[in-house]
Order: sequence, then C-alpha cells, then structure tokens
Amino acid sequence: MTTSTWTPFEATIPEILDQHPEPLLALAHGEVPAFVLRQHYKATHCRALMRRFYERGLLYDPHQVGNGTARRIDIGTSFGAHRADRKKFHAHSAETLKLFETLFDGYDDPVRSIYDALAKLAPDKEVKTAREPDGRLYGPAIFRVYHREIGHGPHYDSVAKRTQAFDYQISRFTHQFAAILCLQNSTKEAGTGEPYLYNCPYRPAIQEHLSREKFPAYVAEQGIERAQVQLEPGDLYFFFSENVHEVPAIIGDQPRAVLAIFFAMSSDDDEIYVWA
Repeated sequence: MTTSTWTPFEATIPEILDQHPEPLLALAHGEVPAFVLRQHYKATHCRALMRRFYERGLLYDPHQVGNGTARRIDIGTSFGAHRADRKKFHAHSAETLKLFETLFDGYDDPVRSIYDALAKLAPDKEVKTAREPDGRLYGPAIFRVYHREIGHGPHYDSVAKRTQAFDYQISRFTHQFAAILCLQNSTKEAGTGEPYLYNCPYRPAIQEHLSREKFPAYVAEQGIERAQVQLEPGDLYFFFSENVHEVPAIIGDQPRAVLAIFFAMSSDDDEIYVWA
C-alpha cells in the first residue's frame, strides 16, 4: 500500500486557495485528504481552556467516575446522540449556545476561529450554524475528549448517507465535511489518538468491512491510500467526513482534546450549515 501520493496539504488559506480554488470540492473529490492550518489558534489559549474545563467540572476522567467505564467526554451538543428526540435536541443545543457565550471569556473564541477559517475557504458561501425553518439552532461545535482506551474505529460520517436523518435540514446538502482543532495531545505513543484518513468514500459494498478487525485487510487488498494527520495544540484541519476515517485508541493518562464541527455544502446552495 502506498501513502506517498495522497498527503495532507499544509499551507496558509491564501496558499490553499491558490493551489485549490475550490478547496471543499477538492476534498470531496479526493484530490487531497486534508487541509491543515498550523497554529491557527493560540496554543497558550488551548492550555488555558483545558484548565477552565476542569475548574468548571466540564471535564473529568471517566475512569474515576461512576462505574469507571471508559468513554468519550463531550462538551457541547452531539447531533448523533440527541437527534432522536427533536425537542430535547434543540433544548440541549440551546444550553450549549448559552454555555459558549461565556466559556471562552478572556481568550480567543475557538469556535469563531473555525467558522472564520471555513468562510475564507468558501468565500462564495454563507457559513452559519445549522438551523431548522422555525429558527431553532443546532449545537455550533463540540469539544471531544478521548481518555485512555478510547478511540474511534473505521467509520464515515454523513447525515444523508449514514444517519439518513431526512427530517432535519442538514440532510439537504450534497457533501459533508468535518474540521478538527487540536487543544491537547495524548501521551506521545506511536499513532495514539492521531487520526487516519482513507481515500475511500463510503459506498454500501464496504459496510461489511468497517471494523477494526476487517478494515486493514480490505485496505491492503484494494490498495487504498491513507494519511495520518499529526497535530499540535492550535492546529486546525479540514477533511471530507464521507471518507472512511478512524482515531486510534488513546494510550497513557493524558487525554486528547479537540474542538470539532461537521459542515455540509452543495455547489448550487449559497449556504454552508455547521453543527456538531
């Protein structure tokens, strides 16, 4: 399997636009696995926000709480976790919006920093938090914290193709993407917590291969290229979430923390909707 020809594109936004005038379509078409903006957000603010999360009780080690079961800690509203009950989903989203109004006081707003970068990558679109026709908003972004033993097996993300949540507005778009801002890395073990992206857009035939046990053999058999995105606190990257991707399980006691969004667009739609 070769990985040399399909590599993340690390550059400034003007440099990205110079090489890829339509960067989101370049991601959707598999021309590049990701666009990486190094030190997009201040690393000192990353560390300060992590301290604030602990101080406010928003962040804790799940191994030491309740029954000690390893699980991901979310700060924000997950559409996937809450969409089944529309009323509760929008109520939870409203709580997240209120929390984020003051959570970043004294520091640069990391959510706004991602939205602003996205708007520059798609200057002909209007970037906005996803909403329903009645005006109710989705959660604008989510902090995801992966403690030891926690990762994400091979999967893809698409409201239209995977979740099939056709009763929500975000299903109207053609392409779905994600952006990740790194706040804290896990202990520096080989590959721990650093995501892999595969040049493999979802299609029904690969569903049976989407497991930690089966997918490596499928990748080798099909000669599918993959790329690993190595991030430091403050680094931001964008990728096509309909490509299969995974997050290796965390090793060690320091959790990996990221700020994540999903967003979707269509070539013939002047809006980009963002949610988590």
